Amino acid sequence: MAGKKDTAAAATKAPSLGGFEKSLEELEQLVRDLEHGELTLEQSLATFERGVGLTRDCQQALKSAEQRVEVLVQNGDGSLETRPFLEQSNEQSDQSSDS
Repeated sequence: MAGKKDTAAAATKAPSLGGFEKSLEELEQLVRDLEHGELTLEQSLATFERGVGLTRDCQQALKSAEQRVEVLVQNGDGSLETRPFLEQSNEQSDQSSDS
């Protein structure tokens, strides 16, 4: 039972950007283990649950990193400013839909 609790606790923590690579490596190893087919049903289920948790954590870390990315934009008057990446993406979508 303690293993199940540890897996659930680990799954609730989003990895730092440095931990993202480690989480991704672990996820890849879990996939290899599942594909190899030598795990028991119980081990396979626990591995799958851990993989789902890692996937969610990695998606959260990527979302957080994306929010931190900024784009350098040149204004109409020639001045430069930085804007959040998502704001720039929305502007480009708006401009392309106007065409």
